[in-house]
Amino acid sequence: MRNLFLTATVLLSSAAFGQFGSSVQISVQSLTGTDTLSVGPSLCGQTSSFNWRVAGFPCTELSLWITTDTDCRESVSAQSSGSSRALTSIPQSSITAAGGAATTATFQVSNLPIFSTTTPTDGGSAVACGDPGLESTMLLCAASKTADALGSCSSNVVKAATPLKITYDTKSPDAPAISGVAALDKALRVKVDAPDDAAEVRVVAKLEGVEVSNQRQGVARGDVRVENLQNDVTYQLEAFAYDAAGNQSPASAAEEGTPTRTLGFYEQYRGAGGEETGCGATGGGFAGGGMLAALGFWLFSRRNRS
Repeated sequence: MRNLFLTATVLLSSAAFGQFGSSVQISVQSLTGTDTLSVGPSLCGQTSSFNWRVAGFPCTELSLWITTDTDCRESVSAQSSGSSRALTSIPQSSITAAGGAATTATFQVSNLPIFSTTTPTDGGSAVACGDPGLESTMLLCAASKTADALGSCSSNVVKAATPLKITYDTKSPDAPAISGVAALDKALRVKVDAPDDAAEVRVVAKLEGVEVSNQRQGVARGDVRVENLQNDVTYQLEAFAYDAAGNQSPASAAEEGTPTRTLGFYEQYRGAGGEETGCGATGGGFAGGGMLAALGFWLFSRRNRS
């Protein structure tokens, strides 16, 4: 009877383990949580990062590879295209340590499968990272194996439900346009109309053809503030756009801007005709009295609010 109980316990445990193993889920995404990633010539010789995540406990390491095929097979060797390259696999210990959290990994942009490492035998020329006129989309695939009903590692392969789509892009965005320049104190606020495929813009301030300041930011942040300028000096401004792959656009048409000292309330009052001729003096007649009355009301309101 005891042996029967132990046998039943082992079978139930094995079945539970097999069911748990079959619930493994794998995902690969960009660092921003999207299913797409763009890289360009500016990253040649560098690495690009992505996140992998494994929910559950696979019984093998996590295999990662990049292919030019239109879908991900069960392994890099199963891909039909010869243009597939394996990445460093993630050990089981690292998967367990991650505990289902997103973890960052990298790949060498120059080693993408669209680039040749040897001279082609068909008489063509080798393609290297950085060569112009090359645009291609690849898939970053991920797969592991789960346990069977008895708890043993099986041939059941679990793949990432959605592979990461990597686009290598050499096409530069169109030039942006500067549609407005506002003077600030030792700075300029520049409105840039960026093309639809732009991810960032950069505004350069030049003085007699020499760059003196620049500011780069995401297009979603709105107007660009270029700082570290001198008041009452006219600068020439140019804007550039950058796409998600880092490709730079041609320069915009040049515009001009002149930083101006920002006046405070009292300075604006003086500039409107008010005078400082003694305690309580209005100087500027009715206009000056009105300005002081407005100032008194403002101070009274602030005192009451405090």
